[in-house]
Amino acid sequence: MRSEDIASVFNRSGADYEASAADLIQVSAARLVERLNLSQSDDLIDLGCGAGAVIAFAAPLLSSGSAIGVDLAAEQLALARDRFRRSRLSPRFLHQHAAHTDLPRRSADGVALNLVLPYADRPEQLLKEATRLTRPGGRVGATVFGQPFFGRPGTRLLGQLERRGVAWPEVELQYNLHEYAMLALLDSVDERRLDCVEVEEIEREFWWGSFEDWWSMLGWLGLLPTGRDHMLGSIAQALREDERVVDPDGQVRCLVKILLLTAVSVADERWE
Repeated sequence: MRSEDIASVFNRSGADYEASAADLIQVSAARLVERLNLSQSDDLIDLGCGAGAVIAFAAPLLSSGSAIGVDLAAEQLALARDRFRRSRLSPRFLHQHAAHTDLPRRSADGVALNLVLPYADRPEQLLKEATRLTRPGGRVGATVFGQPFFGRPGTRLLGQLERRGVAWPEVELQYNLHEYAMLALLDSVDERRLDCVEVEEIEREFWWGSFEDWWSMLGWLGLLPTGRDHMLGSIAQALREDERVVDPDGQVRCLVKILLLTAVSVADERWE
C-alpha cells in the first residue's frame, strides 16, 4: 500500500487508532523507549509518530533533551500536538514522509519506529533514514507485529480471507524484521552503519470486550482490505459465530507477538 493511502487510513481513524488498541500500542512504545536507553539530554526522533505514544513515554526521561515526531497523517499530528500542548518537553511534529525527511543528518541520539515498518512500501528505506538521522553511538529501535499477528482470532481471519481469494490484509503482517534490517544495513548511510543488531520477541495476551471492539480495531489499524464491504460483512458474521474467535463471555482474546529491533549507529571502517 502506498504511504499516501496509509496516511488516509490513519486520518480517518483519528483518535480511534490509539484508543482501539491502547494496551498494545503502549506496551510496544514503552519497551521501545526502554531499549533506546535515552538520557536526560538526548534528542529523540519518532518516525511515523502517530498521536505521539512513543514521545509520551520518552518525555519524562528527556528533562533537558528534545523530541521530534514525523508523520504523513495530518489528523494524527493534530492529536499529537494537542496531547503535548502543555508539556514541558514541547515536542515538534512535522508533516513529512518518514522515509524522506528534511531533518539534518546526525540530529538524534535515538530514532524510533513504533509499529510503522509493516505499513511502508519500502521498509528498508525507513531504516536507512533512521540511520542517517542517528548520531554515532546513538540507537535505532523499531517494533512490528510478529507471528501470529493477533493469535487464534487473527489466524481465523486470515483463513477466511484466503478462502475468498484475498491472501492477506493490505498491511504486511508476515514480517521478517531481521531480514529487512539486514537488507537496510548492507550499505553505509552518511559514512555510518548500524551494528549490534538485536531482535527481541515480546509475547503478550491482549483482549477486547466484544467482537465489535476487536473488529473495529482491525479497521482503525488498517488491517482489513479496503473496498470490500460486502465480503468483510460476510467474514465478520462467520467470525462472530466462531467459538475459536469469541470467548463464551463475549471477549476476543489475542496472543500477540511484537518483534523489537534495536541497533547502534557506528562509524563505518571503510571510511576511516
